[in-house]
Amino acid sequence: MQTTTGTVAEMGRRGVARMALGAAGLLAASATWAAAGAPLPRCSASAASFYLMQYTEATAPSTAPTTTLSRAAVPATGAVTLNPVWSGQTAPTPSPRDLSRNAGATVAGGMANDGYIYAMRAVGTQEPGWDLQGGLWTSEWRTHTRHYEMLRYGRDGVDNLGIVDGLGIYLTSTAAGGTSVTGAIDARLGPNFNAADVDPVTGVLYLASFQTGGALNRVFRIDITQSPPKYLSTLDLSSAIPGTQSGDFAIDAAGEWAYGVANTSFTGQSYRFNLATGVVQSLGSTFFSLPFGGAARLLNDPSKFAFYGFGTRVMTAPAGTLGNTQATSSADSADAASCLPKFIATLQCTPTDLVDADGQVANCTVALNQPAPAGGVAVALTPAPASPRYSTTCGSSVTVAAGATSAACTVTATPNTVPGDGDVTATVQLSTPDPSADYELGTPTAALVTVRNDDLPSVSLSCAPDSLFDSPGQTATCTLTANAPAPAGGLTVGLVPPTANPRYTTTCGDALTLAAGATTATCTVTAVPNTVPADGDVPAVVSLATPAAGAGYQLGAPTQATVLVRNDDAAPPVAQVVCTPDSLVDAAGQVATCTVSLSEPAPAGGVNIVLAPPASNPRYTTSCASPLLVAAGATTASCLITATANTVPGDGDVSAVLGLLPGSGYTVGPAAQATVTVRDDDRTPHPVPTLGGWSLLLLALGLGWAARRRA
Repeated sequence: MQTTTGTVAEMGRRGVARMALGAAGLLAASATWAAAGAPLPRCSASAASFYLMQYTEATAPSTAPTTTLSRAAVPATGAVTLNPVWSGQTAPTPSPRDLSRNAGATVAGGMANDGYIYAMRAVGTQEPGWDLQGGLWTSEWRTHTRHYEMLRYGRDGVDNLGIVDGLGIYLTSTAAGGTSVTGAIDARLGPNFNAADVDPVTGVLYLASFQTGGALNRVFRIDITQSPPKYLSTLDLSSAIPGTQSGDFAIDAAGEWAYGVANTSFTGQSYRFNLATGVVQSLGSTFFSLPFGGAARLLNDPSKFAFYGFGTRVMTAPAGTLGNTQATSSADSADAASCLPKFIATLQCTPTDLVDADGQVANCTVALNQPAPAGGVAVALTPAPASPRYSTTCGSSVTVAAGATSAACTVTATPNTVPGDGDVTATVQLSTPDPSADYELGTPTAALVTVRNDDLPSVSLSCAPDSLFDSPGQTATCTLTANAPAPAGGLTVGLVPPTANPRYTTTCGDALTLAAGATTATCTVTAVPNTVPADGDVPAVVSLATPAAGAGYQLGAPTQATVLVRNDDAAPPVAQVVCTPDSLVDAAGQVATCTVSLSEPAPAGGVNIVLAPPASNPRYTTSCASPLLVAAGATTASCLITATANTVPGDGDVSAVLGLLPGSGYTVGPAAQATVTVRDDDRTPHPVPTLGGWSLLLLALGLGWAARRRA
């Protein structure tokens, strides 16, 4: 990392130059001490993100530098976005001899697997020196340990973990009896360590001072899991890094190579060194490239590294080529660290099937793909809806404790002996996490726990429709229904089938079988078509038989169903006849109308009534001929009997008889015959009597007496 070189003010050393551009938009530094707090927020594995520590040199005398910690998002093109985490947080230095009490700035660090950034303290050009205790700087500098202090960056601030054990050379005191501490390097007079990263595989911090005054061919391994951190060993490089100075380096995801960019004049030379062997390889070069203070591996592509200086450029490994500069807020100096990928959370419940009996519990496990960091990980849940059939400890969230990879909650069936109460499902699922959460969802994210009824299933019977006609296609389906799925092998239920009858057929025998997993089975009752009128209605009764012991079911309701087969053939209409008037005389205009009537309107096509017409007779004429048509929709038809007029006396009376005979489409009713009588209305004449002798005498006497009276 590019940095300022810290040293004693009295010596007048200022180390390497600051970067030309000031930090734009940085928050004011705070002198308030703050503990590191929880681990830093994680980044989505699909995001091109990293942490950027922007170093700001103090301008006032006796003032320490500060760091602003941000999370950077690198788009495919365009400016890099910075999201500040905190600014200016500090921690007290562990050395009582150090006048600077607000250590917090760094230009060399890396992201550890515990979610914290571990970084070496950077000493600024304006920081106060050490307590001379009445001595001269020429001797007191020997106790200087500030460059050996390890800082830890967290979500809330920074902790000072103290002097790295075994890293640096110093005296415990310049007074008599002071102890000389050995170390791998003497950095008491600077410069600041300016390059570091954590091997993601081993968790070891690799630390270097790749700059003028530093060791260009040595890298120091630090165990950051101990307190205080401990120097492990030195990696001797096969050659010095190319160029006179390098900024930061970043270690690949496999923990094999560290990639950096060295500078000579205005030429940038990409390089890498092997973490196991120390072999240095020069890669591609870039004209007019300034030092990069920060380098970090990007999550979304293992071959990509972000290098930050006056802007951000993305390196592609293993070629070491650098992309175009993407604008980024500038700082006096900087460091960068990879962002840990968000945890992947999944949910599973085992077993997924319970019965409503004692001791039936499903364990639901929320699992992370890595151990949870300090403070744990709270994973949001959508709990199962409340139900009297179960209880659950799966609330609105579950916390995976620090160091653990899973946390559990339970769904417990509520025991009961209620038959036929069916099955219920408890759905437990992971809620969509807040964008700022340290985890994202994998698969599966939901689990269904079914609480099944283990009491005997109830069966019932119904038939639909419950009424048929004796016509084609008339079928009723009788359904056997269970209130729970049939077990493996199915469930056989006894029946009492309908009594045999020629008016219907049936597939309902002595039993019906529910297939495994099914809740219904069916049989049928089918009407036998006929055209027999008035053959009445007949019932077909299907019943559930009383189950035998161990049958595996019980009777519900209803247990019986009746299908009524109805007669749909109507009786033919009844035909009758009447003649009005029923008596005529043999005179002119004497006519009787004979009417044939039906009890129901005639169907389409009408009804032909077969007649027995009156016998032929000269005394009358008739229009009554067979057949007589009753038109469709009509109920009557008529014909005439007309008397033959005559003046023959003594020809007597005659009868004209009209009868109905059986035929198609009707029946003959009681009034099957009508008679019209033609009567003789002519009289025989009587002879005029002649006058005898006595009659004439008496006539003469009468006439004479009459004459005398008139005289």
